[in-house]
Amino acid sequence: MPAFFISSAEIHGTALTLTGELCHHLRASLRVKSGEVLRLTDEHRQRYEVRVSAVAPEALTAEILESRPGPIDTSPRVILAQVILKGDHMDWVVQKASELGVKAVLPLISRHGVVRPQPERVATQVARWQRIATEAAQQSEQWQPPQVLEPLEVRRFFSGHQATTALLLAERQNAVGLANIPLPALPTDTITVIVGPEGGWAEEELSQAVDGQCLAVSLGEHILRADTAAVTALSIVQSRLGRLG
Repeated sequence: MPAFFISSAEIHGTALTLTGELCHHLRASLRVKSGEVLRLTDEHRQRYEVRVSAVAPEALTAEILESRPGPIDTSPRVILAQVILKGDHMDWVVQKASELGVKAVLPLISRHGVVRPQPERVATQVARWQRIATEAAQQSEQWQPPQVLEPLEVRRFFSGHQATTALLLAERQNAVGLANIPLPALPTDTITVIVGPEGGWAEEELSQAVDGQCLAVSLGEHILRADTAAVTALSIVQSRLGRLG
């Protein structure tokens, strides 16, 4: 069963009470019963093993059997900056990026991107992606869910990003192979993987990326779909950082 995320405010000594959406999900969808053991993680990366005491329509109570802190991060945080993809492809990328342990997902808006979110729908869409990210992080037993940020125009991103290393996936740009490019090593560092739209980057966007100190990287001689490229690049980076493999 997943390690569900909770708030430390729900813990009272050696017991806890869950309400709201998580309570409803555990009771109605997973049909959790008294006596079952669950794993929960709070915002301080503390993980609890608990035994359910009672299940009511509006609340679930449990006793804490064991608690332990999450591991200390010893390698850089990884962020995915992904130009918004059409249909459910973006949902899939958000889900897989979360499973792969990114700390944040930043949706980007580019010239050749098919999707341009309507201002009145941004909050709803970001909330939806956040739910997808949180559920995937729970299922893959991450210690915290990634934060899904509000969409940003690529020109603003290139001119203002704070990453220690910003890696731009760019086909046919004499890019260095991602497996060979030097990566930072400190836990205070940030690596941002930047993936473009289905139609590729516009020339002015590539120029802006270079001006913004982004490094052009390649995944090899073949051209991958944008969603495939995102997952492949994140897998390579996380493997090189020692989080996979």
